[in-house]
Amino acid sequence: MGALKYVIRLMSQNLGPVSSVLYQAANLYAKSYMNVNHDMRTNGELYLLDKLARFDIKTVFDVGANKGEYTNACLNKFQEARVHAFEIVPETHAKFMSNVRSDRVVINAFGLADRAGNIEINYNSKKDGLSSLIEGTDINKGHWTTRRVEIRRGDEYCRASGITAIDFLKMDVEGAEDLVLLGFSDVLSGNNISIIQFEFGMINIYSKFLLVDFWKFLEGHGFRLGPIMPKGVDFMGYNPRNENFQGPPNYVAVHSSRPELIDAVRLK
Repeated sequence: MGALKYVIRLMSQNLGPVSSVLYQAANLYAKSYMNVNHDMRTNGELYLLDKLARFDIKTVFDVGANKGEYTNACLNKFQEARVHAFEIVPETHAKFMSNVRSDRVVINAFGLADRAGNIEINYNSKKDGLSSLIEGTDINKGHWTTRRVEIRRGDEYCRASGITAIDFLKMDVEGAEDLVLLGFSDVLSGNNISIIQFEFGMINIYSKFLLVDFWKFLEGHGFRLGPIMPKGVDFMGYNPRNENFQGPPNYVAVHSSRPELIDAVRLK
């Protein structure tokens, strides 16, 4: 193995343009292997919903609902569910309203965080799915402006809405996931969230909430975690080697009190 490593190292530094081509091909393969893929149809997100469809999923929270693609997928897969969608950016909220038509959706024009109040969000008019409370514009170059937006605590929203349990909490909030989770401290302490899906990527360099923090926080509340792969969730313990900010982009946590859900979505 040592000799092979030496040969590979020698080739990689001395083959000129060929080395570059081999690197690009290897990098593409590695990204595919690690499921660096944001297409719900092929990255395992819809597969996950398919596996959960036979369970009694009644209450779904889509936090960072964007233009409504995920909400529509949940409405399609969970025929009895009510989706509480939260889209904080006014322009994106308007697109959601145009794309989602269902009396099973409660659409909220505010976001969820660790407190109630108003805050500035960085809005990207070209790629509004990248809009974030976190300053990280070096990652995604483009035209950024700010919007003054409203945030509330998840616990407060649940109390006001008479919600005692959440079957599925999906977060796509570009680095503010820890703030959303802290806002659900009462619901989490009562073991009243069954499944949580969240994103992890380069924006977490700026938020400084790493995979180790997700693992400590969620395992501390009784969850098992792992990345979403095309054919299921690869439940695992924390591994610092996964802190590469490249992928997989989506992770799922299932509460240990729901072993039937863990078994249903586990990577086979």
